[in-house]
Amino acid sequence: MKFQTFPISGEVYLVGYFIALGLSIAITLFLIKVPFKFTLNQPSKGKNVKSLGGIPVVLSFLVTLWLFHLIGLIDPRHINLLTVITVSTGTMMVLGIYDDITQCTARLKLTVQILIACILYKCGFQIERIGDLIELGNFSILLTVLWIVGITNAINLIDGMDGLAPGIIFFSCLTLVFVYLERQIIGASFLAVILAGSVLGFFFFNFPPAKIILGDTGSLPLGLLISLITLLPLNQGYTDEIYYLIPVITLLIPILDTTFAFFRRIFKGTSPFLKDADHFHHRLGKLGLTPVKSISILFIIGFYFDLTALATVYNITLIPKLIPIYFIFIIVNVAVLVTILKRKEKNLPHG
Repeated sequence: MKFQTFPISGEVYLVGYFIALGLSIAITLFLIKVPFKFTLNQPSKGKNVKSLGGIPVVLSFLVTLWLFHLIGLIDPRHINLLTVITVSTGTMMVLGIYDDITQCTARLKLTVQILIACILYKCGFQIERIGDLIELGNFSILLTVLWIVGITNAINLIDGMDGLAPGIIFFSCLTLVFVYLERQIIGASFLAVILAGSVLGFFFFNFPPAKIILGDTGSLPLGLLISLITLLPLNQGYTDEIYYLIPVITLLIPILDTTFAFFRRIFKGTSPFLKDADHFHHRLGKLGLTPVKSISILFIIGFYFDLTALATVYNITLIPKLIPIYFIFIIVNVAVLVTILKRKEKNLPHG
């Protein structure tokens, strides 16, 4: 299935952003104020912290999209895209709610996520080629499922400190909006704008010390949404290298954190799906940094990488020559940051 793209005016972008923002704030406030006592093992150590915060984020996003569809502010031919996004995101949120309530096994979560990713592949969210040179063929479904499931779980894993996951997603959406609007990619840029508004409204209440947290109810569908937004341009024929480069860079922190966690656990001889307390935000906390300072450092690093990636947007003809140099640049930067972190940890007093 190919999802067609149709014009959307700048005014609709702005109205959609503020409606999603307002809805997110209103629903989040309602959840905070409503007298129910369901809480989880939340990252915040404060009292009276509500969970299931993903509900206002996802609801504000979907309600805004369908409202605009019903009143005719977006082309009615977007119906197929809206339906696929709604069903898949809703299913992922149900999985998150079930996990938050029952603490289901990692195997069950992964199985459901793979099934959702396979269905989305059949619906048209596919990585078929990289640039004009590499045709993936039979590896297309493998890489697509890996991207969807990987990003979904990467966002889930970084949701271990108040404000971190929503902040990362917000900055990622802003970066994607700049890239997609510059290239006149309407559908993906509009989805990114609406998601940015939905996430920001929740972020106000999730910033340390949080009054409400995402839980898997929010982190799983948000990870799915950001993965689908990055795949949509590929479905619509935008296959230049930049449309693979930018998503990786703007999501570099969760991708690196998940990759390091996966191999760290394997080298320790434990299951890669078991939880541990060695993620980036945990390690910054062990250095004595407050949650606000920890997430601020990660935001600054993420924003720095976003800016370096945006430098390529305005001259796409440089991309084929730039990519090898750029990846060396990224590797060197990551190595420097990891080395600094390790040295800081080495200087910590033992015992």
